[in-house]
Amino acid sequence: MMCLHRIAAVLTDEHRFLLMTHKDPDADGIGSMLALGKSLSDAGKETTLLSQEPLRPPLNLLKGAGQVVTRVDADQVFDVAVVLDCAEKERLGYAADQLRDQLPLINIDHHETNDRFGTLNLIEPESSSTGELVFGVIQAAGLPIGPDVAGNLYAAIQGDTGSFRYANTTARALRAAADLVDRGADPWGISRKVMDSHSLPRLRLLKMALDTIQLHHKGRVAIMTLTRKMLEEAGAHEADSDQFVDYPRFVRGVELGVLIREIGADACKFSLRSNTWVNAARLASRFGGGGHERAAGFTYHGPVTVAENAFLKEAERFLDGICD
Repeated sequence: MMCLHRIAAVLTDEHRFLLMTHKDPDADGIGSMLALGKSLSDAGKETTLLSQEPLRPPLNLLKGAGQVVTRVDADQVFDVAVVLDCAEKERLGYAADQLRDQLPLINIDHHETNDRFGTLNLIEPESSSTGELVFGVIQAAGLPIGPDVAGNLYAAIQGDTGSFRYANTTARALRAAADLVDRGADPWGISRKVMDSHSLPRLRLLKMALDTIQLHHKGRVAIMTLTRKMLEEAGAHEADSDQFVDYPRFVRGVELGVLIREIGADACKFSLRSNTWVNAARLASRFGGGGHERAAGFTYHGPVTVAENAFLKEAERFLDGICD
């Protein structure tokens, strides 16, 4: 709690803020950034919201998304940088270049693998989302929480709890969501905009991806594979595959759902989701990745077939308790 109040004091005392989240952002990262940025600006502060790439649907539909920039002027001066929902600096991509040595850095995150790279670190793995943490910080700082701030915080919490279905849906998360609704968040509008608004290319891509699901290790592991060719044929973008990893996890009897996304000739991204007992973050850490107990990921440098074989070998040992 001491760190929370120290961060709140910095937000109150300083004036010029640079806010950023991880590359390939999700609703939690962007919703948290938009909410904190709006709250600070409503309090008379100067804020710059930085993303490595332009926001794509549906995140560009969140209130205030038009304020996000992809470049910052070299002579622009900031008092404090705030990094949201990012476990390590490397996940910021080129946006990390803006973190000059002398710039105080606030790190707010809920990933258990966060390496505490900030000057001030508010890291709570037991929190449902970074949005839930940001809500507490804004309240502690006495900053304004209007309908747009409330809506983006609600979107952040909703996104990381899978619309309040995942194991991280705690009583605290539900109380925060209810409080945000009281402050003007529109659950139906946000759900339609962020969770249930899909392009036809995304649905075409999902159709192709579902056909790739394969069961392994006596049906306890399900793997879905997404290639660059499939993206091209569907006319889709990589961001259109968000949440696809849930589908292999839905298969009855599966403990570990996996999505492998080819991102180059010799590179692919793994997204892991577990149902009951596998610690996905610990498994991902064996390949240099991380995340949460039930949701994690990593990047593998090598062809998809090589990556899948290497992962399966380690995952089977992990599930059998040969390693922990």
